[in-house]
Amino acid sequence: MVTRGKGILPPLKVGDNVLVSIPSVDRGRGDAANLLAVIIEEKDGKFRIGTKEGILSTWLERNSLAATKYCSLTTADVQQNEYSLRELVRLGSVGTGQCYRRCTCRTNCTSKKCTCKKNNMMCNLACHPGYTCQNV
Repeated sequence: MVTRGKGILPPLKVGDNVLVSIPSVDRGRGDAANLLAVIIEEKDGKFRIGTKEGILSTWLERNSLAATKYCSLTTADVQQNEYSLRELVRLGSVGTGQCYRRCTCRTNCTSKKCTCKKNNMMCNLACHPGYTCQNV
């Protein structure tokens, strides 16, 4: 079974760009389903990958990596900080990670008690529809 699996999956080497599937519990609703990474090290059939944000702290098996023709990352682009998969996804996220931040203020969002204002974010329509807001 192992021999057959090695024949199906093309071999990967250091410097190849790969896609890593991200479980739905580790990503936000607006985030991509895959993480673009580059292989920075290989040892005993396991791979260490890196992204623009940092290095994945765990080693991955070959079956969890998908080779891609999209070659935009090099090993020189990788930051040297180590993170878990969830942290790497959050750092590269368009939102705030697993969820969208919003407030439920009814006081025009003028004080630092407002979640959006405290995090230096602008309020949006999901925050408090129907109420006026100073933080737009």
